[in-house]
Amino acid sequence: MLIEGIYLDGKTAKRQGARLEINNDHKITHIHLTEQQQILSFERQYYAIEPRLGNTSREISFEDDQLFVCDHCDEIDKLRSWQTSHLSSRNSWLYYLENNLKLICLSTIFTVIFLYGIVAFGIPHTARIMAHNVPYFTSERLVSSLDVLDKTVFKASKLSPQRQQEIRNLVSPYLLNHESVNPKLVFRSGMKANALALPNGVIVFTDDFVNLTQSNDELISILFHELGHLKHKHMTQRIIQDAMLTIIVVFLTGDVETFDLLTGLPTLLLDLAYSREFETEADTYALTLLGKHNISLRSFADAMTNLENYYIHEGVGESSTTMSEFFSTHPKTSKRIKLVEGFEN
Repeated sequence: MLIEGIYLDGKTAKRQGARLEINNDHKITHIHLTEQQQILSFERQYYAIEPRLGNTSREISFEDDQLFVCDHCDEIDKLRSWQTSHLSSRNSWLYYLENNLKLICLSTIFTVIFLYGIVAFGIPHTARIMAHNVPYFTSERLVSSLDVLDKTVFKASKLSPQRQQEIRNLVSPYLLNHESVNPKLVFRSGMKANALALPNGVIVFTDDFVNLTQSNDELISILFHELGHLKHKHMTQRIIQDAMLTIIVVFLTGDVETFDLLTGLPTLLLDLAYSREFETEADTYALTLLGKHNISLRSFADAMTNLENYYIHEGVGESSTTMSEFFSTHPKTSKRIKLVEGFEN
């Protein structure tokens, strides 16, 4: 029996028309090269027949990377069934899966649920465990240090030395209670009203933030919020989560160079969701500490309201639309105030 196909010698990319010869014992004996009128013997060579995948071309590989490719799937199926009588192409699990619509649908649903479980639960849980078990020096070097931020974002604070020292004296007792996270308060300008905590324990208050607060309790409430980020190692978790999400997306797309908006948008949205979760956790930590130190819980709500009014005045305040909340890294101020009211009750 002769089967028409294409022959590749394994040394060049040249494709040659050929015919595969099979003897009466159902074994491959020769390949006839059509153009060169040459006959290659394969009677003593080992060969492997690739399993069937739908109606794609079939491949038979020989020693020295030689290859015979043809579209005569049924004839190759017979050869393979003769070669391994206990396995026919129709019993090939890959072929069976590809041609079973129910199994395809079930596999797709399972894959979606599995990926959702990994992203929604597996990654956050794994990142939390990793963040809380890495040595301190690892967290310290995991992101850019304050020195790098000073070169790229921040400028020297314009607050008077007296005002800076006054605030440091105010928060000093609370920082001493959190020596495990090595907290240190610094002041910077060059950024709008904000407060942030770096993994190495540095807490940054910007000048605009300090100036908009109307009481010491508001400063303390925000300090507690940032201490909550440090205590729960949110920044370290976020970096680990970002890395894991990026690896998953690259694994699914197969090419990091094509990581465009379409492939990056899911990662962005999931990262924003993680950020909102971290903010709520830090809010809860701050309110718990405020209650523990007999400081008015309203001070936190007042600080959030002042920040919202500040950004509205700057033209980048919150909108009432659902979409703006969806794309926000922080919960809406109204929700944060409701959290305060829940603690008060």
